[in-house]
Amino acid sequence: MDDSASTAYVEKLCTSGNLPDAVQILRHLHDRKIHVGLGTFNLVLEQTGEVNNFVLFAKVFRYLLLSKIAPDLTSYTNVAKALQKLDDYELILKFVRQVMEITHDRDPTVMNRIVFTTAKYGQIDKCLIIFEELKKDQRGLDVVTFNTILDMLGKAGRVDQMLQEVKLMDELGHSPDIVTYNTVINCLRRLGRLDQCKIFAREMVERGIDPDLRTYSALIDIFCRAGHITEALEMFDQMKRSHQPSIYVYRALISDLKKAGQFELAQKLSEEMKTSASELLGPEDFKQKFKGRKINKNK
Repeated sequence: MDDSASTAYVEKLCTSGNLPDAVQILRHLHDRKIHVGLGTFNLVLEQTGEVNNFVLFAKVFRYLLLSKIAPDLTSYTNVAKALQKLDDYELILKFVRQVMEITHDRDPTVMNRIVFTTAKYGQIDKCLIIFEELKKDQRGLDVVTFNTILDMLGKAGRVDQMLQEVKLMDELGHSPDIVTYNTVINCLRRLGRLDQCKIFAREMVERGIDPDLRTYSALIDIFCRAGHITEALEMFDQMKRSHQPSIYVYRALISDLKKAGQFELAQKLSEEMKTSASELLGPEDFKQKFKGRKINKNK
């Protein structure tokens, strides 16, 4: 069988519901070094996931990884959906160990994307089970893995657990980056924990990591909401020296100033915002995963 005929045969078995044979053929093709495309793998992943046969699903994902074809978003979404239906934690751990065994000589991208999509589907406890297994053999995780877990825990309100993982991250030799600090500071900001925000902001600078627009925005907001108007305005001026402000920062600061009864300052900033409206960052900038454009001081 050539590649195209093999693909057609596997897909025909899938559509007819004969999934065990479809998976068996995938194994046979792998052994014979006959290739099928990513679309075929994704189809079989989807079908085995829908019938809740995780043993078959895990085999298909294994063959996909062994084929050296890079899984795509559809592949990882299928993984998250399959894990969502699975209550057998031993099967989850077996799956994770198999993936780690296959990808041990690669970077942690595969496991990172599994963790990310599983977290996206709200499977917090399953994510943590996977994460604990990854921590036993650190080749399967990196700073991106930690950042995903921190974001998930922060959004779930499990702040103490998030802070424990930040501490452990450092102990295991994974240095926090700008994403780590922004994730933690923003979570603490939402809870009004000003002192802890200051601690992490100070630590960040001491490590030689420059605040970006998101860092400044979070700190300005929490200073304002805590009634520390002078510090908020100082932070705002500091931000403007290195980053192009966004319209969101202006709006938040103006709103917070009004709530604090600082109407003159709010009006002054409102006029400044209108005057420089054409230069402010807006929705389109942030749609492109914008993190804060730096000002070129040489202009």
